[in-house]
Amino acid sequence: MNVLVCNNFVRQGSGIDAFTRMEVRALRRHGHRVRVFGADNAVLDRSGGLAKARLLASCLYSLPARRSLLQLLSADRYDVAYIHNTVPLLTGSVYDALRRHDVITIQHLHNFRAFCLSSYAYRGDERCDQCVRTAFTACTLHRCYRDSLVASATLTGARLIDCARGRRSGYGAHAYIANSIFTKREHVRHGLADHRIWVLHNPSEDVAGLLEASATVPAARRKKITFVGSLLRAKGVYAVLDLAELMPDWEVQLIGAGPEEAGLRQQIAARRLSNIRLEGLLAGATKARAWHDSFVTVAPSLCDEASGLVVPESYSLAIPVMSTGSGGMAEIIRDGTTGFMQSFRDPPETAALLRALWEDEARYAAMRRAARRLFEAEFTEQVFADRLALLQTEILDRYRPHTGP
Repeated sequence: MNVLVCNNFVRQGSGIDAFTRMEVRALRRHGHRVRVFGADNAVLDRSGGLAKARLLASCLYSLPARRSLLQLLSADRYDVAYIHNTVPLLTGSVYDALRRHDVITIQHLHNFRAFCLSSYAYRGDERCDQCVRTAFTACTLHRCYRDSLVASATLTGARLIDCARGRRSGYGAHAYIANSIFTKREHVRHGLADHRIWVLHNPSEDVAGLLEASATVPAARRKKITFVGSLLRAKGVYAVLDLAELMPDWEVQLIGAGPEEAGLRQQIAARRLSNIRLEGLLAGATKARAWHDSFVTVAPSLCDEASGLVVPESYSLAIPVMSTGSGGMAEIIRDGTTGFMQSFRDPPETAALLRALWEDEARYAAMRRAARRLFEAEFTEQVFADRLALLQTEILDRYRPHTGP
């Protein structure tokens, strides 16, 4: 079967980018011929002058992307297309090209961009649904996308064009795959048909598999707390500083990059937190080495997470997760078994829970084993590949034209 996978890759990589590559491997594992059609935001950095102006204009509705995809579809027949991120360079034009060639299209629902252009449904330290109440113009008013008026206005304009072409959600797919029950429920609440959405939890790379054999098992437990993710206020990054202040005898590290980095550094200096490090954006074996000897991974998100890739990644290293359990994360954390649901609103309480777990070696060892077992049962690429194959068959049986009696 010929399969097309479409994604707009971002400059420093993202969870969606990593998932896209895992999906390509999963499809090829089941014998499909896979072609990736994409764009990369890095092209914006390499362009200047008139060329960059043309690129930015195409972010409203990309005629170049549509033209390139139509050429590809004319040269070869594709049975199905999986769509991931289309912002900002692919745009809704890809759906029009796929429709012209009658390709069955499956859209992955990775986040909440269907009804919030920033994709987080969170602004000003609270949940936000102003986009759907203001015809998406709130994104421009509040500079929600990349904190840029121009970028936010462009994204708003692109959505208004989508709406004019019958795609209020920004999507034009036959079927949808949500990464959690929560994600499906939120999209149904905002107008997508329940019967067109399937649920398939994201897989995770086996981070432990990236380690050298000598590093796969820490020689001894360490009082070390790790945060992995974008440095965003919505991700609860400042709660990590509160823990560092209350637990000066513990190491604390943040792996990732994002707009709050400068603010975090200022607070670290102002509060004289000598036990915390900002490691920057790490990947592959470098990330695995920095993370593998942690006692716990923290995910103190304030916003509702669609899923939370950090959770199965942590499980792959047999590291329990302490999280708010916001959104879809609650579906993949077994409270008291593979981690803890914790609000992080009471830092002393969170610190006390961590210290108690440190003292209870037997319980901690059991949690480590449970985390790894859950990863192997639910989140490996092989498990995902097999489940995707079944789901794809079901979707194609429903939407593929049938011939004969």
